[in-house]
Amino acid sequence: MKNFISKNVLLSWLCLCVFIISKVYSQSILGFRPSEVTHGSNIHINNKKNYNIKKFNVSVKEDDSGFFSSIFNSFKKYIINPNEEENENQYRVPLEQPFEVEYQCLNDEKYCNRIKSSFEKVPGYFTRALDIYTPIKLRINIFSFSNSEKRRTSNALAVTTPPPYLVLKDSINGWPFSYPLTLIKQLNTDVKIQYSPGDDDYDIEIDVNTDQMGDYEYFTGMLAHEILHGMGIYYLIQPLSSMLPNFNVTSKIIVPPLNVVETENSEYDNEIEIKSFLPPSVYEKNFVDLEKMVKFNGSLSENYYFFNDDYYRAVKDISLDYNIHQPIQLETEKEQLKQLNDTLYNWEGYQEANDFYQASISSSSIGFLTKEGDIIKLQTYENEYTGDFFHVSTAYECESKEKCTVEEKTDQHKLQYGPNFVMLSKYYLLDLTAEQKIELCSPNNTYGLLGDGLVHILTTLGWTEKGHQPNTKLYYVLMEDELKTLQLEGSANPTSEQLKINNDRLNIAAILPSSSSSNLIFKKFLWIFLSSNVFFFII
Repeated sequence: MKNFISKNVLLSWLCLCVFIISKVYSQSILGFRPSEVTHGSNIHINNKKNYNIKKFNVSVKEDDSGFFSSIFNSFKKYIINPNEEENENQYRVPLEQPFEVEYQCLNDEKYCNRIKSSFEKVPGYFTRALDIYTPIKLRINIFSFSNSEKRRTSNALAVTTPPPYLVLKDSINGWPFSYPLTLIKQLNTDVKIQYSPGDDDYDIEIDVNTDQMGDYEYFTGMLAHEILHGMGIYYLIQPLSSMLPNFNVTSKIIVPPLNVVETENSEYDNEIEIKSFLPPSVYEKNFVDLEKMVKFNGSLSENYYFFNDDYYRAVKDISLDYNIHQPIQLETEKEQLKQLNDTLYNWEGYQEANDFYQASISSSSIGFLTKEGDIIKLQTYENEYTGDFFHVSTAYECESKEKCTVEEKTDQHKLQYGPNFVMLSKYYLLDLTAEQKIELCSPNNTYGLLGDGLVHILTTLGWTEKGHQPNTKLYYVLMEDELKTLQLEGSANPTSEQLKINNDRLNIAAILPSSSSSNLIFKKFLWIFLSSNVFFFII
């Protein structure tokens, strides 16, 4: 009888292992590749901002021991103690050369040599500021955009294709956010992520336009800027009208990324499948309302964050399953669009989505709050939506993205750029070497080209600052079918007590308007500061 029970127990255990193995090996990770980033001109290359799912496979982590021991240890991790490998990063050695770069030169060799020469100093600036454990793969294509079918309509100096984004949680019942693969490679994850090598076996792709290089020699800052986008200084949220153009949906709400599949059915129409919301990125998770910070004089509050739990629950609570032709062909499709609009209007996060849109068309309104307490003002313009909040703000006010009287009337070498100058929305001072820029713009930067604020943005995302304790947190990778079954605990935003800041007040001096700012902006801040009732910009 005992032998019979033992055999049944063993058989049950083996069946469980086979079931779990089949589940692990058969599932696909929830991942997608975002749109491109365009710089060096006053236009954006992409009007359409949707995100198609990219397939990644998952397997149990490898082990140096034998096969059966490896399987047992891996499933022991999954079933018994998920945090067993939490300190894995403690034993990893930072790389001296964090980038593996491949060049594709399709133009005069002199342009290629300028880019190659400029890149030589890039790794040193990053290893001076960060401990990077797994190489970041770069492909840099150097060619004339005007002679290219792919880029012929762009007059940008550089276009960056960011890495794929995968969805992670930082605890078993934590809130999901989208992380760039460049960062995920540095983190401890509960499963091993696999992606197929091939033509796209790189993390970040940068296209450089030789038409715009002119006689300039120094592009180190430009390359660092584009790499920083690929490391996570990049946002995914967009106006609904940008994600679903030509459908007459509202532009006045900023929504999480949409999983939209577009199929070309004929010469005359496309079929659009609107499938689901995807989690916002870990970057925009840290967006804060500068207006509120001024109003409350920097006292600590979790209410500074633009997005709350209601906003983030869209990925779980809002069901989207619409199939619509473009142009619309059927009355039922009009009904589907109406249903989509009604669903979003009744969404509990609608107010936050609208408030953020209003902030995005107001200058000096959006910031990034680092875990160290830095407040980095992000670039916005008055009465103009540009989606430039993956760049730091200029120290002075510009009328619009294309019009800036201060810059027109001032020698570029005499403008105030600030310590995080490498992530401004334009490439300034291309006639100077990186060292000359540092000396002119911010000679006291701890890490040189990368300002302290930028480094702290990266560490807030999950990167490890040079010489600091590595990020040993265990992250849980979401599968495609897990979004709707999430078990969420606590709040997505840190509480006042959880903010790791040395004092009880944030330093808001850097986000107050300068004396050169427009009177309109100054009056706005003054009114907010004095008023006890106004929380949002009066437009």
